[in-house]
Amino acid sequence: MGILIKIIIFILSLNIFPYLSAQKKYIILSPSGKDTDKMSIIDSCYIRAWYAFNADTINVPNSYEDLQRLEIGKNFIKYYSYFTFSSDSLCTIWKKKHPQAKARPRRLGSGGKYPDHWSEYKHSEIFIDCTQKQLTEYARMQFYMQKQNSQATESVPVQEWTIHDDTMLLIGQRCQKATCYFRGRKYEAWFTMDIPISKGPWKFGGLPGLILKITDDKYLYSFECIRIEQFTSPIYIKRYEDYKYYRIMKREKLLKYQKFIHEYYGKATYYPLELE
Repeated sequence: MGILIKIIIFILSLNIFPYLSAQKKYIILSPSGKDTDKMSIIDSCYIRAWYAFNADTINVPNSYEDLQRLEIGKNFIKYYSYFTFSSDSLCTIWKKKHPQAKARPRRLGSGGKYPDHWSEYKHSEIFIDCTQKQLTEYARMQFYMQKQNSQATESVPVQEWTIHDDTMLLIGQRCQKATCYFRGRKYEAWFTMDIPISKGPWKFGGLPGLILKITDDKYLYSFECIRIEQFTSPIYIKRYEDYKYYRIMKREKLLKYQKFIHEYYGKATYYPLELE
């Protein structure tokens, strides 16, 4: 078989999602699906918060860039994409039903609005080890860079908040406004003291209540809580077993890898959450 034909077959097998604009063509390659049966229990929790990430319309999940979950345990906190986890679960089920298949789908189910760029925030999972006060990000790279799947550990980030008198209601919870500057961006957050947990979406935390909404001042990124679940019986917090094989690197180097994916492969203008 000629090399050109091999290349064509390879490309057709990648589950490519093109996005066309007047000037550019973006190619987005989903990462390989993960086997949700190969996860280990690391903790349990009684509370879980759901966040719409970059929603166009808060009541329309298909308008979200992602739907994300915060699980708060005694020893560990986990923040991750529900859309990605749901897809991985469906792919795992598909594989069981098709044991002879030579290839498997990399994405199934609802995934929010059609992507126009690669988003590392949709394909990374964050774990906070509360006993060690360390945060580890496990970053799953695009399909052709999966050998570069990486992990970066840092001390739990600290934001210096200014709390204001402004209040508003979010999902029935009275919230208070707070602002901060964090790693190159200014943020406005709304937290509720009715849930006295000093956590929030992504890497945010440190307020006297759960953060229910946070946006940057350029309106490039937003996280808004749409639902809070409190369980009478604990649910498990799980972590993929193969994360231990992810390349270990500094946070700054991981950011450079993600910037490279956007600008070199995706040909997309890159606006990361972390500028510093």
